[in-house]
Amino acid sequence: MGKGSGIMPDKNYEILALTMRYWFIGLIIFVIIRIVLETMGAKKGQNYRDEGPFGHIIFFMVVFLTSAFALLAYKGSGVYDIYTAILGLVVGTSLILQYNLFRLIFPDSDRLLLIVVDLLAIFGFIMLYRFSPELGMNQIKHFAYGNLGMLFFILFTKRIRVGRKLAYTIMVIGCILLLLPIILGKEVYGAKNWVSIMGFSFQPSEFVKIILVFVFASWFKYDGGFRDHLPAFIFAVISVMLVVLQRDLGAALLYFYIFLFVYYIATSDWLITTLALGAAALGSVISYRLFSHVRIRIEAWKNPWRDIENKGYQIAHSLIAISSGGLIGTGLGLGSPQVVPAFKTDFIFATLCEEFGIITGLCIIGLYAIIVLRGVTIAIRSQDPYWSLLAFGATVALSMQAFTIIGGVIKMIPLTGVTMPFVSFGGSSMVSSLALIGVLEGVAITVPSLDGDTEEQTHETDEEGDYEE
Repeated sequence: MGKGSGIMPDKNYEILALTMRYWFIGLIIFVIIRIVLETMGAKKGQNYRDEGPFGHIIFFMVVFLTSAFALLAYKGSGVYDIYTAILGLVVGTSLILQYNLFRLIFPDSDRLLLIVVDLLAIFGFIMLYRFSPELGMNQIKHFAYGNLGMLFFILFTKRIRVGRKLAYTIMVIGCILLLLPIILGKEVYGAKNWVSIMGFSFQPSEFVKIILVFVFASWFKYDGGFRDHLPAFIFAVISVMLVVLQRDLGAALLYFYIFLFVYYIATSDWLITTLALGAAALGSVISYRLFSHVRIRIEAWKNPWRDIENKGYQIAHSLIAISSGGLIGTGLGLGSPQVVPAFKTDFIFATLCEEFGIITGLCIIGLYAIIVLRGVTIAIRSQDPYWSLLAFGATVALSMQAFTIIGGVIKMIPLTGVTMPFVSFGGSSMVSSLALIGVLEGVAITVPSLDGDTEEQTHETDEEGDYEE
């Protein structure tokens, strides 16, 4: 902790935190309303570079961030931590710089989508730093690495069109990645899905989501029957089976979502879609019979209060945390997140609702809904099947992951243990989620090209080929 001057006792911090609840709620509601109005006010067919300006939204987001860090600077030993306050200013300045560089380098990108992602990340920075300065700093580093991943996939999506030859290669890479945890992995919360190599830990299943999106887009862009799409089906089945062997049923569910949505959007094939749903239902029953932690989660979902000290502990305390926050929250730093297991990952939504209120929780759900809306708009605006399926796939991966974890935390569906995109602690999750945003932005940038604004439109690829500009 940094050194500073001025002492504020814990009682004074409590008074200040309780008072600033209204300031935070006001800022959050204002920013959300502006984002919604900008989204709804966009004209049909309007170029992304003509939207905005969004500078006022960024400004109030940074005010929210710096205010929260300034408040957290009072928390702790009673000595004002100038380091925390300065860190808030530095992170806020970095977000302004990121946005403006992004706007200059990629003027045709969807800047409002980036703003939504940055706001979700801000919630994560604040809560994780509130839990532990070390967690907060690590998450900020993860976000920086994620921005590099986003930049890479913007350029990759824009420059390289994945055809079937390249798809086979990345299928093999995906299978190797998913085999690593089975061979070298360590078990965490019942799932063996983490790999540690030379002190560096990562979750391969997070990155295979990106591979699935590219493989399905490259394969299902062509009209064809079951036999023509068989390699993609086999890859989907192998991927799901490998994560099931890792006991990572959350990832298996997410992979299934991506396959089902992208395939149906591409083909409108009710028969295969129905068969896939039937296979998924059968797989769920088999998983329930085979894995004890799945049975525990189902029983906890049905009635967490029956065994609140054991099986239902997580869900019950998650619901208690959400309800104890009320509409406007207990105040930043005044909740009890340590009571909820996995409060920094799976249950971070519950801790956010506890300290910022249910209103903020609804706003966060609204932000994910805006990601869906912007992603689907990007997909529809692109007339090329490949770009459209890429955008749909990335949107499904992000939105269904958010729905799955939030639905589990509020007891709408059984808990599956996936992370909350851009908010939960985790380097693999942050980098892969920002990479998917990079895919969406890359497709958004191609829209003017497909309208004939640049020479990219002249590049053609044969049915089995790939090209690189």
